[in-house]
Amino acid sequence: MKIVQIPVICIAISLYVVCGFKVNAQSTEEFVIERPYGKLKVSVISPPAEKLADNPLLLMNFSADRESALPGGRYGTITKPFLDEGHRVVSFDLPAHGERVGKYGSGIAGLSASVGAGEDPFAVFIEDGKAVMDELIKRGLAQSGRIVLCGVSRAGYCVLRLAAADKRVAAVSALAPVTDWRALKEFNAIKDMKGMAAQALENFAGKLVGRPVYVAIGNADTRVGTEACTRFILALNKAEAKHPSIQSKLRYLVVDDSKNHSLNTPWRKEGIQFLLHPITTLGSDDLPR
Repeated sequence: MKIVQIPVICIAISLYVVCGFKVNAQSTEEFVIERPYGKLKVSVISPPAEKLADNPLLLMNFSADRESALPGGRYGTITKPFLDEGHRVVSFDLPAHGERVGKYGSGIAGLSASVGAGEDPFAVFIEDGKAVMDELIKRGLAQSGRIVLCGVSRAGYCVLRLAAADKRVAAVSALAPVTDWRALKEFNAIKDMKGMAAQALENFAGKLVGRPVYVAIGNADTRVGTEACTRFILALNKAEAKHPSIQSKLRYLVVDDSKNHSLNTPWRKEGIQFLLHPITTLGSDDLPR
């Protein structure tokens, strides 16, 4: 570990609806899959056919709602290097965000309210992510072991959980991630509730041993907690120490040029490059179970 600073075409099918259209010569495909709670809309962006890489990666990029994580969105710049190099990008709304705002409200407050009501939106996200991967592989838009994840803040937590739960993920980047929801003000009222401590990422570190993981956070992030993030990293270090034959592929940056809960461009770019060129010397069968 290193510590450094065309016209719309819609085809109705029994389980989903497919819509394809062109945006700046890139192909955008939207489909809906059925989930236990209802329909989940997924957006896939592909480069022009003539620029598609021979063995393309699939970037699953998340922030809050899917529009903010796609080209043109607030965090859409993350996707540009992937599309430029011939890879595909996909996103969908997090629970309590975008088109998935329900009775518990929106955003982090909505996540907190749903947890307080006894639901587990994080487990929902993981199962959504697995279902989307299943569908994309079925459609020939993704390959197991060629899927990478990126998430910012609340989505950083989600992608780390998804990577821990599914070995089809080749690498993950988490930018200023939530690592323990108890550190957030929205969770103050329920931080001592049974089960909250178990949601901290340090409890899932063992499932990330030997996986390419990039984490960057400011050295004084009072929003999601630099200390909580470091606890997760130390837990991952400890878990990896139990498997000395497996080379660590963890990169953790605590940077001093961020403004509280933000990261400057160089660290975001590095996180993207980490995913474009992930270290994949070990297959999933070589990783601890």
